[in-house]
Amino acid sequence: MKNLTARERWFTIGTAVLVAAWISFAFVISPALERMETLKRVIPEKEKTLQQLRTRSAQYRALQAGLDGLERATDASNAPFELVTFLESVAADLRLHRNITAMKPDVLDFDSDYREVMVELQLDSITLSQLVDFLLKAKSPNRFLQVKSLYIVRNAAGPDLLDTVIQISILQRVT
Repeated sequence: MKNLTARERWFTIGTAVLVAAWISFAFVISPALERMETLKRVIPEKEKTLQQLRTRSAQYRALQAGLDGLERATDASNAPFELVTFLESVAADLRLHRNITAMKPDVLDFDSDYREVMVELQLDSITLSQLVDFLLKAKSPNRFLQVKSLYIVRNAAGPDLLDTVIQISILQRVT
């Protein structure tokens, strides 16, 4: 570089600066700009996914809390409970035992811990108020009885009488 003129030195320095700028742009600045554009596009998508995950997480926690409460309530009532006997006693208390034309119990095993006991009960020639009274009395505050289905038709014998088929179930822990 000692034999170069001032003009040649400035030209060499300028070329070196331009080459260094081009290399830094090509390998540092351009990829960084592309990455920033990608992040600007992806971040809102990921935030939306995160919000959905938070919503699902809250739903899961609510369901888990409900399941824990159901398990505690099921465990708290360790006394043996016969759904058929209970429904017969409710019908007897309301003087509906003569109106029972069919009662079919069924047991569905979910897994090794729980089973669902279901009773299909057919009541004929009852009034709407008797049906409502039966359902209200069958709903025990310390038992989680569930009406799975309720089918009602008018009785041919009288316009105020109903024939009904009710499926009532309870979840029980297998002991």
